[in-house]
Amino acid sequence: MSATLLLLFSVITSRGFGPEVRIDHQYLPNHGCHRCAIAIGPGVPSRQPLYVAFQDDSTRGPTIIRSDIMFQKSTDAGRTWLPEDVLIRRGERHAMSPDITTDLDGNVYIVFEDLINDPDGVSDRHLLCTRSSDGGTTWSAPVWIDDESVRYVGMTSIAAGSGGDLFCAWTDWRTGYSHIWSSVSTDRGVTWSRNVRVDDDTTDYDCAHAEVFVQPGTNHYLVAAQVPREFEEVPYVRMCAFLYRSTDRGLTFGPGIQLDTFNRFAAHPHVVADRDHIICDYSGHVRTVRDTVITEARTFYTQADSWGSPVAVTSLDFLHELYYSGTLAISGDGRVHTALMVKDTAHGHNICYASSSDHGVTWSNLEVVNVDKARLGRWYPEIVADSAGHVYVVWTADGKIWFSTNSLPPGVAEEMSNAELRATNNSPTVVRNVLFLPKMGTVPSGTVPIFEPSLLDISGRKVLDLNPGANDVRALAPGVYFVRETQAQAQAQAVRKIVLTE
Repeated sequence: MSATLLLLFSVITSRGFGPEVRIDHQYLPNHGCHRCAIAIGPGVPSRQPLYVAFQDDSTRGPTIIRSDIMFQKSTDAGRTWLPEDVLIRRGERHAMSPDITTDLDGNVYIVFEDLINDPDGVSDRHLLCTRSSDGGTTWSAPVWIDDESVRYVGMTSIAAGSGGDLFCAWTDWRTGYSHIWSSVSTDRGVTWSRNVRVDDDTTDYDCAHAEVFVQPGTNHYLVAAQVPREFEEVPYVRMCAFLYRSTDRGLTFGPGIQLDTFNRFAAHPHVVADRDHIICDYSGHVRTVRDTVITEARTFYTQADSWGSPVAVTSLDFLHELYYSGTLAISGDGRVHTALMVKDTAHGHNICYASSSDHGVTWSNLEVVNVDKARLGRWYPEIVADSAGHVYVVWTADGKIWFSTNSLPPGVAEEMSNAELRATNNSPTVVRNVLFLPKMGTVPSGTVPIFEPSLLDISGRKVLDLNPGANDVRALAPGVYFVRETQAQAQAQAVRKIVLTE
């Protein structure tokens, strides 16, 4: 076959998600990034600032010797990010598991765990909060949230109310077994209230995975959590998805409401709300097919003071196994959005997206967010939505932090003058069925360059790994392909379209 390759500059923009972009800058081989969280600030649609916090682990061999909290920011819907990560907390040994939120005044808050050695050499794990009032440029000194007598906390979540108060909940081992505790700040994180227990569990098993939300219009404090319950049938005690609500701004919490009706376990519940609805989701063992995990959602109607029935978010026809239920976001147009980590037999591990336009009663089909279907180990997606309904998703894969969005406008921009093409000295070139790819950019001194270009077909499937220099493409069938460049400074628009003709 005699083939000709026509190279066009293009931006991958469709009604779906653009190619994933790596947003961290931890390029040393002994660094791995995990546990990312995303928040969105006030502003006009597609110009609302995006803030991401994540954990950066430094390793020696297989051992993690230190964990730090890092920060990234975008002010253009994720097209560009800060050229360097901002260090929020250098762990005295391990600073980890951050969460992030913003208030209506544009302040940014990050909460995280920190393993601190006391003067006697005993390691205590405490919960800290820091604030930025200038969009992440400078940060306040971290302050403790948990009571000083507490020795071990974990898995924290933070939200801001319309009045500026902050609400935080976490897993806490102060009584031996873990329970869900909370605290409130009325002075933008400077001081925090005495801790209040949220859950009403009476078993000798651990609660976990607290997630918080402040209901607009009511300032009711909502906590979704994984809580054990006793049952007469086997298994006698199993994990369930519960929702707790405080109507007095965190002073007290009512009895928990079990969300799931699974017969084995439920885990990783999440919650969002508007004035008239509370929407939760959770994962668990489906009742009809053993060892198969699905995600369900359930809606509370405030005016009727009643819960709707559980509805499926994921389909058994699509899934082989679901590892992590979807974090939730609610946008200004009233839609509910979820990002899930899915494993299925056809595609492997993927980050998927679904939405609901009726407050969680019905859900769209799952859409795969990530372009690279071959990358393994995608975990813990987090999602936010802007006021126009565009969504922004971050997740962890291969020790890196990845981002994608559906906020880019529809269509593929391919117009470029001959002068612009000649001036593009970093573009791939094609001569006699050989795709020549120049080396792109630089990275800071002392770091390891990250350059993982690949050739994708029109469906986003990787068909060829590329290397700087000559790449033989004679085996490719005629069609449309895309060169995606993944490196230190690559962004979603750094994608080249290639048309292969006979």
